[in-house]
Amino acid sequence: MEKIKVTATMKSPFIKVGYMTLDALLAALKFDELQNVEQAHQSIPIKQTKGLFHASAAFFEPIDKGKEVFIAALHPEHTIDPHLILKNKKGQIHRKFDNSFTNVLNTYPKITASHITWYAEGDADEIKKLLYPVHFIGKRRASGFGEVEEWNIEANELDGILGNFGEPLRPIPIDLYNGDKSYPVTDAAWRPAYWNILNRTACYAPSE
Repeated sequence: MEKIKVTATMKSPFIKVGYMTLDALLAALKFDELQNVEQAHQSIPIKQTKGLFHASAAFFEPIDKGKEVFIAALHPEHTIDPHLILKNKKGQIHRKFDNSFTNVLNTYPKITASHITWYAEGDADEIKKLLYPVHFIGKRRASGFGEVEEWNIEANELDGILGNFGEPLRPIPIDLYNGDKSYPVTDAAWRPAYWNILNRTACYAPSE
């Protein structure tokens, strides 16, 4: 395992949701390859300590920040469990959902930056194999956001967990944290799958 710095040179603005950790990105790529969530998480080429991946959140210097709005068609009878759809006093589906299509407005944070950087400790060659063919990252890739012009991986001194001043480089559960405890504690997901509420706990984490 090597300590590395991963840099993506960006060609277009990207849409970031959450901390956008390197292990999350690699987990998604491994799932595309294996089509099995558990196997994908087990095969992430990053060092782990008690389940914590040595892989930082995404760091960047924003040139511009904004919001991007998308309108999506929601199919209540297909997309949502009927038991979760809002009912009126008579127990009938609320009129807003009483049709085949409902438009839903989604707002995403849009960031323009020249580079995105991660720090990690892992198998550099395997990480290169996964990342170098990737041309888009983040959300709304099909809409042209998050286009990567170039990837670069080089040796570094950081392990993807703590920075030079003991600051958290990623969400770290308080019982696994050995850094500067003057940083705030927040509720955050700390390992993939990041959408799973069972993977949330009190963590020290970098400021978003």
